[in-house]
Amino acid sequence: MKMMIEKDRKEIISEVQKYGGIGLRHQSLRVHKNGAKFPISKNYIDDELLDPEIVYTLILIPEIKIATKTSVALSYFARKKGPLVFYTYPESILEEGFSVQIANIMVQVSKEGFFANQSSTVPSTLNYYFEIPSEWARGNKEMLMISVFLDKPINKLLEKRIQEICTDFALQLKNAEGLFKALYMETIDKIPEKDRSDIKKFNENLKTKIKTLYEEIEISSKEK
Repeated sequence: MKMMIEKDRKEIISEVQKYGGIGLRHQSLRVHKNGAKFPISKNYIDDELLDPEIVYTLILIPEIKIATKTSVALSYFARKKGPLVFYTYPESILEEGFSVQIANIMVQVSKEGFFANQSSTVPSTLNYYFEIPSEWARGNKEMLMISVFLDKPINKLLEKRIQEICTDFALQLKNAEGLFKALYMETIDKIPEKDRSDIKKFNENLKTKIKTLYEEIEISSKEK
């Protein structure tokens, strides 16, 4: 691992300070083999992106608040581009930078399931990663993740209810024959003409399902 000289480090800290950032050169992050003092994924250590023998300088950069009210998003893993956001509802409610956050979450998921993650920009984020059968994807499966963003902390009862709703949503998509075609709208020009009408039909159908998912979560959050 190449080490940064002090002059370059000071220049970076000086740059981030223009945006409200803070460089903690004397409050170092000590990385351990099983994690760190701050919530950093163990994958970064296992993949040797972080070295437990090195002390790291923290640079804190303030982020905008992404979620101002409840919203849902469906993401998928595109073959060449990686994680992409398929659709969010309500539309245009999530701020710039949301796609990056989703990508960071999705690349760390290794198996199907429900999980929560915390962020300075979203008080409560609940995710459900799952796979659906596909005739066009590598390995004959599409990787998807539904994310629920709430603008306030939630209790365990509501979290359990949202997990149930997301699990049911994933099951619907798994059992919907041909629904995988909805994910190929961005590359529709490269798809044979005979399949394009199906892509458009399933694309709208999936968006409708996401709207219904949002409505179920909204009703549940108000009840709880």
